[in-house]
Amino acid sequence: MDVLMPQLGETVAEGKIVKWFKQAGDAVKPGENLFEIETDKTSMEVPAIAAGTLSDIRFQVGEVAKVGAVVAVIAGAGGATSAEIKPAPIVNAPAKLQTPFAHAKAGARAEPKKELGPRIRGDERSSAQATRDFAYPDMSPWREVRTPERNYGPAKIGGRQVTPLARRLASERGIDLNRVIGSGPHGRIVAADVATAPQAGATATTTFYLVADIEIGRLQILRDEAKTAGAEFSIGEFALKAWAVALKRAMPSTADIGLIETVDGRRVTKTICDAAGKTLTAIAREAAAQDALPIAGVTSAVAVAAASGIREFTTVLAPPLTSVLGVGAPRRAPIEKDDGGIKFIGLMTVTLSCDHRAVDAALAADLLMAFKALVENPVAALV
Repeated sequence: MDVLMPQLGETVAEGKIVKWFKQAGDAVKPGENLFEIETDKTSMEVPAIAAGTLSDIRFQVGEVAKVGAVVAVIAGAGGATSAEIKPAPIVNAPAKLQTPFAHAKAGARAEPKKELGPRIRGDERSSAQATRDFAYPDMSPWREVRTPERNYGPAKIGGRQVTPLARRLASERGIDLNRVIGSGPHGRIVAADVATAPQAGATATTTFYLVADIEIGRLQILRDEAKTAGAEFSIGEFALKAWAVALKRAMPSTADIGLIETVDGRRVTKTICDAAGKTLTAIAREAAAQDALPIAGVTSAVAVAAASGIREFTTVLAPPLTSVLGVGAPRRAPIEKDDGGIKFIGLMTVTLSCDHRAVDAALAADLLMAFKALVENPVAALV
């Protein structure tokens, strides 16, 4: 008998073998588990539906088989393969069928009375014996394949769905799913999210940093001209505007940005709503009017150096923030000119801190370069 890869869903075309419960040469009974398969959506144990000997295993652990592919072969009693099955001989039907109530012809032999099987008859002792011999009472090949008996945890964590494969990987690696950020629809946690999460007791950090030096000569001229016209803004407030514009162009859904500042010797986070669409003066007024307020719906922020002379710094990421741009204090710095000479320019160093579970490193680098271009050409951030 050929053992086929079952269909696990309308959109599932293949399954991965993750475990064999039997080895080639082992005897199998109907209902005994043969192998376990899984996709990113489900995990199932597949039982035998006939008795015999597992003569051939055609897909090993880790291999992927298409739905309907022959995964293994059961030979012996009740397990003939499709190639060995012979059609039943055709018996010619009588020309005229007798009615059910017709009398038997004289001298005809009576058919022996057929007795009902123990399962139909309801014999208790036979039923108990059948329970020992069969794991399932219904061995139809169309019977629903059951889920594994092992429990890898709840299917929902904090209101977010978790796929069976993600639960199994998290259980095997000792990963707390409450600390995993889901990348699937509606925050669903999938296997890829677990694969990138640190294991329990691991010392690896989830934060990475990108640092860039940015020339601010044009920005300083723009700020001086605005001050002369009666409109004032700080380097940090412009940095927030430029960062919001960079995020908005890359991810249109991003609207609100946090501003981390030092007020009366304490660090506070202010929320600037729709920062990309506000003017610099509007951002300055909104920042001045706020105090330490809880942030909601903000995943990125700009932190300004607490004191002059701080060239660069990193920020500890705390939920819900997944990225913070640390803006160092402006300074004068020498650089080499094209002719080999030296000149001094306005310069500032920014450090982007990102949680790699939520922010891709390549995207973070592109965002930082976009921010650098907006600061070095400040008019582009205002139009």
